[in-house]
Amino acid sequence: MWVLCDINAAYVSFCQLFNPQYDFDKTPLGVLSSNQGNVVARNQAIKDLGIKMGEPAFKVKQLVAAHGGHLWGSNFTLFGDLSNRFHTELEYFLFDTIRYSVDECFGRIDINFTKDIKDYAHTIQRTLKRNLGISCGLGISQTMTLAKLGSHCAKKKEWKEHTNGVVVLDSQYKIDWALKHTPVEDIWGVGSRTTKKLNKFGIYTGYDLKNADISWIKKTFTVVLARTVEELRGKSAVELKDVNDSRDRICVSQSMGKPVIELTELSEAVTAHATKAAFKLRRFKSYTSAITIFIHTDSFRQAEPQYHKSQSIKLPYPTADTSTLVSYASFALKAIYKKGFKYKKAGVIFEELSLHDDMQQLELLSETLPLNISSKTLVIDEINRKFGRSAIKLASEGFSQSWRPKDDLAPLSYTTKLSDLPIAKA
Repeated sequence: MWVLCDINAAYVSFCQLFNPQYDFDKTPLGVLSSNQGNVVARNQAIKDLGIKMGEPAFKVKQLVAAHGGHLWGSNFTLFGDLSNRFHTELEYFLFDTIRYSVDECFGRIDINFTKDIKDYAHTIQRTLKRNLGISCGLGISQTMTLAKLGSHCAKKKEWKEHTNGVVVLDSQYKIDWALKHTPVEDIWGVGSRTTKKLNKFGIYTGYDLKNADISWIKKTFTVVLARTVEELRGKSAVELKDVNDSRDRICVSQSMGKPVIELTELSEAVTAHATKAAFKLRRFKSYTSAITIFIHTDSFRQAEPQYHKSQSIKLPYPTADTSTLVSYASFALKAIYKKGFKYKKAGVIFEELSLHDDMQQLELLSETLPLNISSKTLVIDEINRKFGRSAIKLASEGFSQSWRPKDDLAPLSYTTKLSDLPIAKA
């Protein structure tokens, strides 16, 4: 059977773990985006205040403070490390694990060797709480979509007292009951537009969707939705990629902490993004044949001049070398940069990715070795691996990096930086 383990309000859990003065269940807690502009993670207490996902921070800060709550900024180094620990713990209990996202992991259990499935799930819960200090919900059923449904039911506020965070859908009666009590928009893979269209045809619940004619679903909607219907009927039809598997494209972008006008400062941001994206390429053992740079102003400030532009470059051969990619990124940026605008965001996209073993088409007279990475880049990777990210970097990334997003509200890197280790005083 498939198991989905889902951390309760993951980013909030990670922050509160090192700030026990806040009660996770009773105190309104949230995490803001990388530029501290919007709410991107919420616990149940902050949801109960009516604060929605994506709500502008300036609109809710006073409300949260008035109820004794707290808002943190984002620290993706901390979040990534704790997420990795979460997934590593689960690999002890499950087989065929898939790291679906930062806070969700699919895996399987063999019911022939598991006497009490629900008790086993509670053992997983207790272990995660003891070893990592985080709470999670678990859904268990015969397909991934039904396991996702179980996880949704396990975390539902009005049912949590009964489920204790674990729902096992191991009979048709339980599956149908859960589907009848789940709006179709809460079914995994059903978006808002699809929901509106389904509602027009009288499909309002997961149970309605399960009983819809698959041929009609394929014709009227998509093959993807038809697979969802098959999954709801107990037939495995969905294939997922692990977050650590190779990807089709890599994008690194970030809103800047202040309006950027000068090309020099914008170049620092693009270089930093290209460097990070190149590191990801090498982590996935991939190479890129195309690079796109994009920049744009703040679309929310319509009173100011607006400018949105991108530039794509087809590379002569695939590469994952940082210096090479930064050179192309800088060239593309200079081609689209215009003076007189206040830029808010910049980004780098690597596309047409290939693996080391893939066949490559090179120029007949080219002397460049295929899929080559310079020794300089490899040495930089090794130094940064030993002494921490950015221990050594390209000078074109700049040093002050005043364009960086605001991070004064971000939690410390409690688990990855010695100087940030929490101090306990007797």
